[in-house]
Parts: sequence; structure tokens; C-alpha cells
Amino acid sequence: MAGQQVVVVGSGVAGLTAALAAAEAGATVTVLESTQTVGGTTALSGGVAWLPGNHLASDAGFDDDAESARTYLRHLAVGDVDDVLVDTFVAEAPATARWVEDVTGHTWVALGYPDYHCELPGGREGGRSIEPHPFAPDPDVAALVRPALSWRLPMTQHEIIANTVDREVLARRREDGVMTMGAAVVGSFLAAALRRGVQVRTGAAAASLVRRDGRVVGVALDTGDQVEGAVVLASGGFERDPALARAFLRMPDPAPTGGPGATGRGLRMAMAAGAELGNMSEAWWCPAIEIPGDEIDGVPLHRLVLAERARPGAVMVDGRGNRFANEAQNYNDVGRSLHDFDPGAFGFPRSPSWLVVDAGYRARYPIGPLLPREDDPPWLHRADAVEDLATAMGVDPASLGATVEQFNAHAAEGDDPLFGRGRSAYDRFVGDRAAAQPNLRPLDQPPFYAVRVLAGLLGTKGGPRTDADGRVRHVEGGVIEGLYAAGNVAASPLGMAYPGAGGTIGPALVAGRLAGTAAASR
Repeated sequence: MAGQQVVVVGSGVAGLTAALAAAEAGATVTVLESTQTVGGTTALSGGVAWLPGNHLASDAGFDDDAESARTYLRHLAVGDVDDVLVDTFVAEAPATARWVEDVTGHTWVALGYPDYHCELPGGREGGRSIEPHPFAPDPDVAALVRPALSWRLPMTQHEIIANTVDREVLARRREDGVMTMGAAVVGSFLAAALRRGVQVRTGAAAASLVRRDGRVVGVALDTGDQVEGAVVLASGGFERDPALARAFLRMPDPAPTGGPGATGRGLRMAMAAGAELGNMSEAWWCPAIEIPGDEIDGVPLHRLVLAERARPGAVMVDGRGNRFANEAQNYNDVGRSLHDFDPGAFGFPRSPSWLVVDAGYRARYPIGPLLPREDDPPWLHRADAVEDLATAMGVDPASLGATVEQFNAHAAEGDDPLFGRGRSAYDRFVGDRAAAQPNLRPLDQPPFYAVRVLAGLLGTKGGPRTDADGRVRHVEGGVIEGLYAAGNVAASPLGMAYPGAGGTIGPALVAGRLAGTAAASR
């Protein structure tokens, strides 16, 4: 119905998608962003969306179908899974991929990125993950989007995968203000929203929902001002609120890698309205490192440890010097493994853990922001012998020495019988594909190095439960009229699963589109 008013709380991909969908449906839309810039965690991300059955994959020659995607997701169905919403996601993903290109006027490309568990039935070794092409914003859009992280070059995932990164191209992009990855998602969506008359207000922190006769009819801001309309919560997770994190997450004080606005405002507003909650103990987990001085808007920012774990000449060990997982596995599942609890010691022996590498690795690969030829920083431990390195780490020297010796013996034979590292297509994809064995090599070239690894997260994935239209469910049954939710503020229907690269953005696109459309036609 034309003429409806819709208020979207949050300006990441879920919020901007909801705003665009509502505007397309004829609503007058206002986006409220609590920080001074638009984009949230999406703007800091790799910008990939996992959308099975998308047309770009088909055009690129990747085979896929809805039943295979459902089969794959059923095999990942562990935890608080909502089967109805999973089926809705699979059914709507192809149309959403086309809609994204149509509504923004910006094109995307399919990636040869394997699903994180591509070996399971229904898994695929490429095509389900897509990303936007580089985006050149107008000055008004560029001024609003959260700036890219200073250490991130304006390259695309496709260029990284194909090893076609051109330094001259990167220099021109940086000079011209061209956006890639998550910034390209936000920039292209924001530009499309502004063209459709969506009002975007930054520095506008939502404080509470306005309710009238049992219905949500708007949002009250911290300033006391009110904005009327059906409300779509898309304010991100709650990982940056210590009280909420301690109340709901298994791992106390996890290391956040995402935006500073994920303070749980949307969750608290939904709870106050009587929302039914789901998946509250879950997050998009990851191993992370802390670089002294790294901050975003004055709060700490940690860095995801991704390919560093998968390359030859590296192992990850716990606080006792023991390996505990296939280091090359996807960051969500490795991150979750860091939550192991030792009842005897009454502690978490895997947080912190350590990434240990040798001189051959150090000379060839980056470690976080550290490039091979740069001087060793204080946060990187170094020693000529593994046992001396263990002492610097605070780990038992005998245990670490035995771990490295055992790993080296197997790596020399090109296998990891303990954890299967290097056996899956995903492992090999994120390793060094130019190496004879992309994931395995003995650590036998001194000196040796170690960096501390923390239990981190990209964002939480628990919150109010929703129906297929994004309407927030009431704890006593039914829905809360006038209230919708999408993205990390809502309960993810995937439970513990992270199906593939873009497994956060893909579902957020689908949920945001459905919620925005429904809110505009209430």
C-alpha cells in the first residue's frame, strides 16, 4: 500500500536492503544509524553474499539447484534451526540475487569459492558466493559510507582468488575513491536508496519503540525525538555490549572484529516489546589477533585470522602447546573450537591459542598486517628453537616440541592423519595453491615465530525470532504488529551453521528484502 511510513534502525546490508525494498513498495522510508557513518559491520567486511541458485553462478558455468542447497543446509542443521526460514531463504535467494542487481543498477560476479563444508551432500565447490564489482560513488555517497579499514587495499575477492591483483589498478582505485568488498555493497545500496528518496540520518541512536494500542508505530531517539512508521530492526548484533555478551554467549569477553554500533540496542528494544528470542548463544565465530593500537571509533578492533592458519609451515596450538583442530577449516568452526572448557582447570585452555610458524613461512606470507620483509613487531614472539619460543609464549616447552615434531613427520609425508588438514577442497582453496601441498610443510626452518590468537567473532546471530515476512514473534504467541527484524539483530535460522563465504550477508539480503516489503504493506 502506497503512502506507508517505514523506519529502519541500522544501515548495514540488512537495513539498506529493507529500506530499498520498502521504498520500491511505495513507502516513505527513514534509516536511523547510531554512528556517524553508514554501513555498520558490512562496510568492514569482505562483501561476499552466499546465495545458492543465483543466476550469476549459472552464467559462469557452476551447477546448482534448490534441492541441493536444501540438502546441504539440512546436513548443517545443528542447534536452534528454523526449517521454515531456511526453506524461505533457499526459495528466495535466486530472485534476491537478481533483485540486488536490478534495484541498485550495479553488477555482481560469481566466485569460485567452495562452500565451507563442500564435501557434504549438496555442497558445491564454487558459484554460491557472489560479490559486487568495484563501485565508484558520487561524493555525497562517499561522504556517508564508513571508510575502509586503513590496512585493506581496494581489491576484490575475485582478484585475490584469481591472483590478478594489479598494484597500479589498486593505486588508481584508491586515488579515485573506488570502493570494493563490503564498502562496494554499502555504497551501491546507499546510492540506490538516496535515489529513491530514502532519508538517511546518521548520529541518530534509537532508544525505544513507540507503541500504541499494542502496535509498534515508531521509534524514539536518545534525543527524545520520535520517527513514525512500521519499524524494521537491522541494528546488528550485541557483541559490543559486555553485559549482553556475558549474559548470552558461551565465551566471556570475545574479541570483536566488526563495527562499533553492535551494542544490542535493537535486541533490547525487541525484548522490551515482548519478543520471543532464539539462537542467543550463537555468533559468527572466528579466531582473531589483537594488534596494539587498532581501534574503530575509539573502541578496540581485532583482526580475523583466515589464510594465515591454512598455509604451509604453520600450526595452531592451545595454551598447553597441543594442536586441537584442522587449522585450515573455516573460521567459524575453528573459532567455535576455541571455546573448549576444561572442568579440571576451570578455564578455557584454547583462549588464547597461538599461531606458530617458521622462518620459511615468515619470509613468504603475511601475518595479519605484517608483510614478509617488514621488521618483527613486539606482538610477534621469535626464538631460534621451538622450546625457547614456547617459553616466551608461556607454554610447556616439551609439549610444544613434541607437537611440532609430530606435525613435521606427517607433513613431510603430505598428510595430517590427526585432523585431516589439506584433504578438503576448501582447505586447499584457502591455502597456498601455488605450493606442491597447499596446506602442509614441516616447520623446520629457524627462527620460529608465534602470535597470540583469541576467541573472536564477526557478530552475534541471536535475537528476536521472525516469521517468513520478517515480522517479530511475540513470546506469548503471534507477532508484534508493526515490528520487523533482519540481519544480525534477529535470530539466525541457520543455528550453528555458517554454510559458505558470505553466509552472513546472503541471508541478510533475503531477510531484509522480505521484511522491507512486508513493512511497507502492513
